[in-house]
Amino acid sequence: MRFGLQILSFKPGELGGQGIFIRRLLSHLVPKLGPDRLVIFLRPQLASEPQFGELDRHASVRLVVQTPDQHHGDGYADWNLRLLESAELDVVYFPLSFFFPRPLPIPVLLHVPDLQHEYFPQYFPPDQLAWRRERIPDSVRCADAVISYTRFSVSGLRDKLGADERKLHTIAIGGFLDSDIQAALDAGAEPPGGLGDRPFIFYPAADWPHKNHETLLRAIAILARSGRREQLVLTGIMSQRGDELRRLADELGISDRLHWLGRVSQDELIALYRAARLMAFPSRFEGFGIPLVEAMQLGCPVVASKAEAVMETAGGAAEFCDDDPERWAESLARVLSDESIREDLRRRGKRRARDFDWERCADKHLALLRELARR
Repeated sequence: MRFGLQILSFKPGELGGQGIFIRRLLSHLVPKLGPDRLVIFLRPQLASEPQFGELDRHASVRLVVQTPDQHHGDGYADWNLRLLESAELDVVYFPLSFFFPRPLPIPVLLHVPDLQHEYFPQYFPPDQLAWRRERIPDSVRCADAVISYTRFSVSGLRDKLGADERKLHTIAIGGFLDSDIQAALDAGAEPPGGLGDRPFIFYPAADWPHKNHETLLRAIAILARSGRREQLVLTGIMSQRGDELRRLADELGISDRLHWLGRVSQDELIALYRAARLMAFPSRFEGFGIPLVEAMQLGCPVVASKAEAVMETAGGAAEFCDDDPERWAESLARVLSDESIREDLRRRGKRRARDFDWERCADKHLALLRELARR
């Protein structure tokens, strides 16, 4: 069977969790292909990455490198269709929320990580909100099967878009690959930013509005006024609201406690989880929450929001907190002050992290691709 993976809309550096998902899924899916073949449609920037270079050398994989921007316009649908038909596919997988053109003459597997725009439309510029509402519902309707990370996200596809429940599938993903953790340990990876032995709280998240940095910054200011000395370390894409958040930190008088590291290497990220006193995760909305699994894997205690998918992913392995700076300051102080609480969260977190496994994720994807290809 010939499977297609269409990721031409994947631009490196612009996707957070979805970019991680695609890379880690492929590392486990490709070795399981057996006699099947995988054709990956991608941009030159991705094709030049080492991981995709290695995949291109795999006997079961073929890369089709294209620059879709050159074809945008009246003929874009026809170009897209010819591209897929030339590969003679039995099924095509679109992991980035929508596909085009719609419908297609071959079975389609679609992945929709979340419908945040239906819950918090105020977090999206009007053009982006319109774009999502134009593309995602029709894609879900036309797809033969649709995957999402959590039961919460799958229920959103049913309740918000009226999706046929018979074609909806919940497939959880994992955290770090064991080999990546071991490589970081072997390399003696250290946290960046000159943190040394200073105690710190860690929050790995892009500066997107729903990530709710404001509540965390205000909670840190409350802790500072109470005499606590912990620093706050922030990583992730800083593109939309970085200046605004820095101004807030200045107003709160906590700029000297903050370390804005931006994008860091995977080894540095692993080192930060291992060194942090805890990970704070105040996000108001998630489809899953990969950092939750990563922190639990590495024994980093978690204090998290009560967003539905966050609570589903963390299970009973986190301290959950209402979306209020005072409540966050209280929860953070309680966990920071009590080693027995942190040790209990570490123990429960490591046990919970075992429920998220890339091998199972790849097996379920492969079974679904083969089922659709047989239709």
